[in-house]
Amino acid sequence: MSTVTKKTKMSDLVNYRLKILSIDNRYFVGTLLAFDTHMNLVLADTEESRITNKSLQALKDSSNTSKPVYDKRSLGLIVLRGEQIVSLSIESPPAVDPKKRLGLEKGKGISKPLKTPVSVKAKSLQGPTLKNGRKV
Repeated sequence: MSTVTKKTKMSDLVNYRLKILSIDNRYFVGTLLAFDTHMNLVLADTEESRITNKSLQALKDSSNTSKPVYDKRSLGLIVLRGEQIVSLSIESPPAVDPKKRLGLEKGKGISKPLKTPVSVKAKSLQGPTLKNGRKV
């Protein structure tokens, strides 16, 4: 697992869990699957959080010093337009290395050639036989 520095590129953050703030003050937390040159992001297992209107009004009143109430909902797989993104921060690194998770490690498998080639077996398989000019 690589460390995150100022020189980290977006390609290093694939499969990381990210928290993204949009221009309409919504937060999206999801796993980065893909991105492009316009900063459009594809996020999996995404949750959206936003401040409720009541909580926003209470925050505008200087007399109330309560914490904001966030309304959360699960969105799943989304494409987030790069034009909407204000900031991006890392929530957590990938949980498991994708190669290990998908079982792409080299195994101890053995490959052996077939005793009779497939082409020989295919010739023995034929359609219906004809008997007196009719299909049986």
